[in-house]
Amino acid sequence: MNQEKKICAECESEYYKDSSEMIDLCPDCTHKLYGYPNCKHGFEDGKCIKCGWNGQTSKYLKNREKKAGN
Repeated sequence: MNQEKKICAECESEYYKDSSEMIDLCPDCTHKLYGYPNCKHGFEDGKCIKCGWNGQTSKYLKNREKKAGN
C-alpha cells in the first residue's frame, strides 16, 4: 500500500493523508479536538495499519485528558 503520508500539526505523528477528515491533523487528533470519528486502530510494528498513526499524543491533549479525568 503506497499512501501519501503527512505529519500531524498537533501531535507530530505521521499518518496517511486520506485517513483523516481534516487537513494537517491525524485521525486521533481530529477525534479528540473536534469530535470526528476516530480510526479503529490496529497496531502492527508500532503503527496503525489503517491510518499510519503511531500512538503519539501532544502535551496539550495529554493535559486536557488528565484534567477531564480520562
